[in-house]
Amino acid sequence: MLLTGCQSGDSTEEQITETVNVFQALPLPDVYIEIPEGYDKTSSQFYQEYYTKDTASIIVTQDTSQPSYSSNRDFAASALMQYKQTTKSLNYIGEDWIKSGIYNVYVLEFSYTVGENVPEMTAYIGYLTNGYKMFIITCSAESTDYPNHKNEFRQVLGSVRITE
Repeated sequence: MLLTGCQSGDSTEEQITETVNVFQALPLPDVYIEIPEGYDKTSSQFYQEYYTKDTASIIVTQDTSQPSYSSNRDFAASALMQYKQTTKSLNYIGEDWIKSGIYNVYVLEFSYTVGENVPEMTAYIGYLTNGYKMFIITCSAESTDYPNHKNEFRQVLGSVRITE
């Protein structure tokens, strides 16, 4: 199951967070996405490769914890329940399907906070499966900046292709 996100801030204080790695971050060998102009490729101790622009981020991960995945929507509903349990607050915005070539990408959209004095984030997360792997494309930005990136996020999810 995937719980992922990225948040920005101006603080230079070291922040310690407990992390449970229950997913595999991808350097994109199994999936192709078109990254919009202006995003910088970066990495961290948790992600070998992801992309940022202003307060926005695009992160691709995969889940292989199940023997098979019959439904993008069921997997996403389970992930949303986990988000509700691990965030301070979560506001469900909606869901959608985006056609990407031969694939149907299921999309969840919600805003959330993880603590006091931390900006609210809005996530636009696409779920795509080939039957034995679930690919999760997490696009998020601070909620105040999110409208500036939503069309870019839709373009990213509309470009997704499984390459294996």
